[in-house]
Amino acid sequence: MYNISPDAIESLVEREMDYGMTHEQIKNFVVNSHVTDKRKLRQVLVEIERRNHDRKKCVLDRKRKEVEIARLKDRLQITEDPYERQLMEFDIEEYEIDRNKYNVTLHQYDNELAAFLDWINKHWGSIEEVAKAAEYTEEDERKYWIARMGKQAAIDVYTTGKIGTGNLDSIAMMREDDQYSTLNVAMQYAGLLNVGIAKIQNELKPHLDKLMMDGSSTRIPTMEGIEDNLNLKLYDQLAGKDLNNEQKSIQSADKSETE
Repeated sequence: MYNISPDAIESLVEREMDYGMTHEQIKNFVVNSHVTDKRKLRQVLVEIERRNHDRKKCVLDRKRKEVEIARLKDRLQITEDPYERQLMEFDIEEYEIDRNKYNVTLHQYDNELAAFLDWINKHWGSIEEVAKAAEYTEEDERKYWIARMGKQAAIDVYTTGKIGTGNLDSIAMMREDDQYSTLNVAMQYAGLLNVGIAKIQNELKPHLDKLMMDGSSTRIPTMEGIEDNLNLKLYDQLAGKDLNNEQKSIQSADKSETE
């Protein structure tokens, strides 16, 4: 027999946890999936419109379920057949479970809408300002594709040393001057990314060399505890930053002395 039951966990999740995407997830992987401010705004507006529409429908579905529950409870009062009464009680119980799920879904919509609305209200003060900023021209679209294809080509260059066939074919479909601009963006991004990663590698090199010279058995890094300080535990050990292990060693030494 478990101390923590499935029902207790279900209740906790429905009551305390946010379903759907987190604010950080939305900011990094929905909004920032686009490379220009105009496209970011358009994406945010679409996300808000869809969720707000679906939320309204969810509210209506919950109200319908509440009406069904009330109607069944009224019928239950005048129904004499015991089997029919039992079936109605089962239906009421099922509808109440469904109603609770609607509440969870509404909470999800509210949480995700808040992330997008925070982003909108951080940048604009009125719907008129939003409408003005959302105006989109062919020149905006041109710049978007130059930036997007440039970034995609840059990732190819960094990871494989050359632009992939698919991205290169897409770039070749663009106007000649846009091809140049796209390739220029790609080389800028790939070059700067390469330098940035190289500098990080140089910072890590002394600790990696230390591991190579270590006579102990092979050690493979894991992601365990990465949330503590965004460093791998093995790296912290090599860099002398593993405070937990140091404290354990000290405690162990103190214990030995007292014994």
